[in-house]
Amino acid sequence: MDKLFPLPIYTFLKMARTSGGFSVRKVKNILPWLFKTILLEPLRWMELARYNPKIRRHEIAQDPVFILGFYRSGTSYLHHFMTQDDRFGYHTNYQMIFPDMMLCCEKWMSPAFDFIFKIFRVQDPVHRIPLSFRFPGEEDGSMTTAASRRGSAWGYFFPTRLYEYFSKYVLYRGIPEEEVEGWKKEYLYLVKKISMSNRGKQLILKSPPNTARMRTLLSMFPNAKFVLIHRNPYEVYASNKRFWEVVKSIYVVGKSREVDINNLILDIYADTMQSFLDQKALVPEGQLIELPYLEFIQNPVKRMRDVYEKLNLHPFAHCAEKMQAFADKQRKYKRLQHQLPADEKRIATEKLKPFLEYWGYPV
Repeated sequence: MDKLFPLPIYTFLKMARTSGGFSVRKVKNILPWLFKTILLEPLRWMELARYNPKIRRHEIAQDPVFILGFYRSGTSYLHHFMTQDDRFGYHTNYQMIFPDMMLCCEKWMSPAFDFIFKIFRVQDPVHRIPLSFRFPGEEDGSMTTAASRRGSAWGYFFPTRLYEYFSKYVLYRGIPEEEVEGWKKEYLYLVKKISMSNRGKQLILKSPPNTARMRTLLSMFPNAKFVLIHRNPYEVYASNKRFWEVVKSIYVVGKSREVDINNLILDIYADTMQSFLDQKALVPEGQLIELPYLEFIQNPVKRMRDVYEKLNLHPFAHCAEKMQAFADKQRKYKRLQHQLPADEKRIATEKLKPFLEYWGYPV
């Protein structure tokens, strides 16, 4: 992420070659990659030339607050909610799409894109809200769009290797220690850039794979705070099935027909949440809180006050009114209800039961 070579287009093509190649049916999804890695490549060079030494010297003054939870558990809503507190900085959607040109170009590119999104009424296909590059993004997405071979999200572009990338760069299974250190170095470089773009504010970061990385994150940020939001695992599974319909439509560039997405969702969910349970004892007292999704959306300001008190964050009164206004505005969006067929629910229960029982959801 912090070097001129290998060029991102080279890494992208190499990842495709080692992941089974491109799908002819997904040619349209390749075009954004070509636009970014070829036409916008000079902007990456400009950022490296201007900012690379400053990034390396930058010190993160205060360890981040990490939002944890599996995809479709309410992490995005919680992240957006907490960023209403202007004392925190955060990672934007723009930075997730263009991480290698965030410092040199975000100030003018992000408003330009948002203007286009507004004119054409572009919707976020996952969250069903108007799309904006100002909204919060995810670091794992950034590491992949920056064409790091250690990006865990490559599996969402090449699903046949989804579990392999997850296993290597989320669970750190089957890779040497120097690969883990390489991931940490790249991640720290990215967080430094996000910190610089936020003028050194304490960061609130959200990337679902971090749910399984608390040990690693604590080795880098020993005073980090963690907010784990959990939702009924049956609903999470059903919502992820819908999420994958969007992924296959607009992100996947490799082959996917032969991939059993349902089993992948269950396996990755189970491994992620088991890793969380195995590692939570490592977190010092006062640095972790577990937040039920339903309780949070029913009374978000009250539960956020609890989060601030438990984690000893900033005085809550400063942001209470703004958070209430945000919560009131979000009430117009309806929460989708997800139902599983009885036979599919029985299959899912085998892998979801430990987590249903841990959080007290009915089996």
